[in-house]
Amino acid sequence: MNLKPTRRSFMIRYFIYPYYFLLGIVFYLNFDLSGIDGNNRLFLIGIWIALTVVPGILLAFSRRRFGWFFWPALLNAAGWLIRYVFPEKTYNDLKPLFDNGPVLLFIVAGLLGVVFVEIYRTSFKYDLSDAGVEITHGMFSANSHMIVARHITNVMLKRNFFELMMGVGHVIPVTSSGMGSGDRGVMGGFTTDAGTQNLRGGAFVGSVSTEKEFVANPANCIYGISKPKDVMEKLKEMVL
Repeated sequence: MNLKPTRRSFMIRYFIYPYYFLLGIVFYLNFDLSGIDGNNRLFLIGIWIALTVVPGILLAFSRRRFGWFFWPALLNAAGWLIRYVFPEKTYNDLKPLFDNGPVLLFIVAGLLGVVFVEIYRTSFKYDLSDAGVEITHGMFSANSHMIVARHITNVMLKRNFFELMMGVGHVIPVTSSGMGSGDRGVMGGFTTDAGTQNLRGGAFVGSVSTEKEFVANPANCIYGISKPKDVMEKLKEMVL
């Protein structure tokens, strides 16, 4: 059985990059910052920052990946500050480009992001056989590893409410070595996670209590497939 992640499982990425692309186009066509000064300019800059950074903040907290916050903030900072890298004459000659720098960067990033997500999604391939689950990923399928059936001790289906409504899910084969799971601990009131997908830490105060957390990662589970229950049952038949 050969499987790939569906586009629905990457729906947030397929939405956010076109959002940034279209937002940049609309903003650039209607508000040329090179011709606006004073309070009106500051107001428009504030609106632009809110429309680009706030979605990143929401995604960062909902998905526990803070890169969603940092890269929009970095694009904005780079767009505003790049003018200081060039001489004043160059800035004056290309003033519309420099003054609209963040907007133009988001247009380019949004367009490239859509292409990247499609390439990234299709780079993952899952092959289920009696021997186990072979996961292949990376450019030109450069990386591959096998989760041997006899080493699988647990099979878990994981999906949130949105994924349930979309009809997709993640089937996680957990091995005796812990592949597919991570540890969540509480250290003196601060939480830490250590898994295959992320690592976060806090100050150590007092004792530590941990619990096992299952992590859905395209590189170590059957990620974002349609009819995940059928695949889960197939995998259970292989290991039981």
